[in-house]
Amino acid sequence: MMSRLADLAVSTTFAGSLLLANTSCATRHPDDAANLVPRSEAQAPGAQRLVQFSFGTQAAFGICVEPACPAVTPKTLSMAGAAPLQAVAHRVASTADEARESDLPTGMAPVPSPAPSAAVRPVDKAVFNIAVVFPFASAQLTPPARTALSASIRHARQSDRIVISGRTDAVGNDEVNESLALARALAVRNYLRDRVPDLAAVISIDARGRCCFVAPNETEDGRSRNRRVEMAFFSQGGG
Repeated sequence: MMSRLADLAVSTTFAGSLLLANTSCATRHPDDAANLVPRSEAQAPGAQRLVQFSFGTQAAFGICVEPACPAVTPKTLSMAGAAPLQAVAHRVASTADEARESDLPTGMAPVPSPAPSAAVRPVDKAVFNIAVVFPFASAQLTPPARTALSASIRHARQSDRIVISGRTDAVGNDEVNESLALARALAVRNYLRDRVPDLAAVISIDARGRCCFVAPNETEDGRSRNRRVEMAFFSQGGG
């Protein structure tokens, strides 16, 4: 009998100890449970910030605490309708206020400004041409030649440049014909200068004998056409 009473007392004491332990665990404060986590694994509370939890017409906003806030990902950017991020090289300002290359963001090269257009010089165009012929082996101006040259004075005054080309036929040697071609060109130039002393046009002489024929030299008519001086009047833009 005494043995049973002793066993019953031990069982009662053990059951009471278990009940007391369970009650103590159930009523422990949550902060005590956090203290059970090793200090190295515990996370410090983050800063609060306002974030957007959804997109579109049903967009919702709320306060979250880091690190529990949603992160921006390519998917969320696509849902929000954001365009892919691209590095855009802005046009550099004009030379007067051109930005320094060191002021540009890293990795962004300056866009060169378009080169200024070069001034286009008007092309000289011949606005008038005449030709006067000479007697055989002569550099004297005939009356018809003087009349034609006088009629060209109006064009000479309106020109910027005048080219006088002396020519000969194929009779005689090269040396004689070169001298004759030059004498004929100078005769025309002197006549023009005598009539227009204030002529501003630039006069160029092109004298070549036994050259640049306009007709065959086998006939007298052809040779007479080759004994000539041609004048070309040029003006910028053809005016």
